[in-house]
Amino acid sequence: MSEILVNIFRRPPESDDKSVLEAISATEVEAISDEDLQLSLFLCYGPQYCLFGETAQNWEWDASLVELRKRLETRFARELGEIAGPLPEVDVEKLPEFLMELGKPSPGRSLSRYIKQEASMAQFQEFLMHRSVYSLMEADHHSLVIPRVRGGGKPALVEIQADEYGGGIPGRLHSQLFELTLAELGMLTEFGSYFEDVPACSLETVNVISYFGTYGRHRGALLGNLALTEIGSHYVNRNFRNGLQRLNGSDDSWIFFQEHIVADAVHEQLAAYDMCGKFVRENPRELSDLVFGAVVTAELGARANESMLSAWERGESSLRGKTSVAAS
Repeated sequence: MSEILVNIFRRPPESDDKSVLEAISATEVEAISDEDLQLSLFLCYGPQYCLFGETAQNWEWDASLVELRKRLETRFARELGEIAGPLPEVDVEKLPEFLMELGKPSPGRSLSRYIKQEASMAQFQEFLMHRSVYSLMEADHHSLVIPRVRGGGKPALVEIQADEYGGGIPGRLHSQLFELTLAELGMLTEFGSYFEDVPACSLETVNVISYFGTYGRHRGALLGNLALTEIGSHYVNRNFRNGLQRLNGSDDSWIFFQEHIVADAVHEQLAAYDMCGKFVRENPRELSDLVFGAVVTAELGARANESMLSAWERGESSLRGKTSVAAS
């Protein structure tokens, strides 16, 4: 499916291509576990972010592509509900505390602590490959919710996003700082360079943001996702920075992580109390959607981290189709 999408994005929509899309949209697979479905869904969202070239933009609102995306989303959404399980009952006034507790770093096994203490440079580079499918576009996915939020939660939302874009300072966008990290470590900086290498568990952490962001009815879920992206981030990014310093990374290579240590310590408070807290007080019927988005985000993130960590502990690569990782 993904191979077909890559090929048709290289030319304007044609009737034969539309027929192919209509045929493959009937494919039955398990969304969470299927590599091709997650990659295909990732590709389907590409045109709305102006990715994959100018010709691909002609496909953005093509009915056959939209129908395929919706069918894939239906399967994805069904399994998201299954992994979230029964949602906890959360009082509107206690939502910020719930989010802060949900996003708190766990005391047990930890990807960030492994990277801080043990990861090789090759493993750190693999970690960056996983992160690249989000961080080379950092903030763009979540910005889809800005025009859909009204009232008290919006100023905090905009403040968070403005910081993600470097406060308007050229070269300070978080996505640009991530590019700098990749360049300093001799890696490819163009978006999409690694999306075929990372497994479904990493692609789905980005696909869920695009899914929530594509539909106004999921605005609460997207706010929950953003909150869990920020909460606890300063802690794990400190570990990532320290790990890169241990590996003798240049000063420029860890600016991206240093920026998140400082910014996200503030962002987590803004996200939990001023953004989500105020949003649900004004929109109490969307409380369960916001909790759903937060719980799903925590679960998908934990699965992706566990997949990476487990592979390395076995002495294997965490990337799709590779069996070993260099120890240097």
